[in-house]
Amino acid sequence: MVLLLFLVLGLAVGSFLNVVIIRLRSAESLGGRSACRMCHAMIHWYDNIPLLSFLALRGHCRQCQAPISWQYPLVEALTGMLFFLVGRYFFDLEDSKSWLETLWLLGIIALFVVIAVYDLLSMEIVATLLWVVLVWTLLFYGLSFNPDASFIWGREMMAIFGALIIGGLFLMLVLVSHESWMGWGDVWLGALAGLIVGLPAALFMMTLSFGLGALVGGVLLASGKRGMKSQLPFAPFLVLGTFMTIFLPRIVPEYTWAFFLFN
Repeated sequence: MVLLLFLVLGLAVGSFLNVVIIRLRSAESLGGRSACRMCHAMIHWYDNIPLLSFLALRGHCRQCQAPISWQYPLVEALTGMLFFLVGRYFFDLEDSKSWLETLWLLGIIALFVVIAVYDLLSMEIVATLLWVVLVWTLLFYGLSFNPDASFIWGREMMAIFGALIIGGLFLMLVLVSHESWMGWGDVWLGALAGLIVGLPAALFMMTLSFGLGALVGGVLLASGKRGMKSQLPFAPFLVLGTFMTIFLPRIVPEYTWAFFLFN
């Protein structure tokens, strides 16, 4: 029952994240009811149920029959799945200490999904969202800090090292390439991802992100959909690498050593 609640919550949050992404791109207020982007007809509640409404409408507006972007069900499904994984591997109803980390992770997932999809659509990382991620993460580390634990090798210090190393490496790539390989937003996002997963997991996260980017770039190049000088948004790969780094050691703990991760 608890996992079902996490799944339903994730689907609902994913639906809201779609609204945030669309309205950020069009510089609209987040207030007001949702409407079709083509005919501007108001969307009724029964046409706004995550995943189910898209399937029932067969991917088309009820009023004008304009196709509904696949972004909507994909973001909803992704967010629902990630929330489910948080509930499955991090939340413990009988352990109140897990509640804080669960809340933090749910917030990080929501923010990172918006950052990734927005960058994928607009080739831009919203600076305001990066600041929200930073404040949210620092607040979590502050509230969860254990004064009795060793600070030198503790989670907080490893998080700081992760941010400095990943952010520093990305900064070097920006300076060497004169922003042709990645932008300043990627530097800050990389530093935040390093802060979230900490060392040594940040090294795996970075390797995985570049690997995913190279794989997709190679496929697009081979298919003729991109040229050698074409640019790809890096945030989606960095976000995906971060999510995989967070969940893989929980899902397949027997291979944790291979991911440079702590148990």
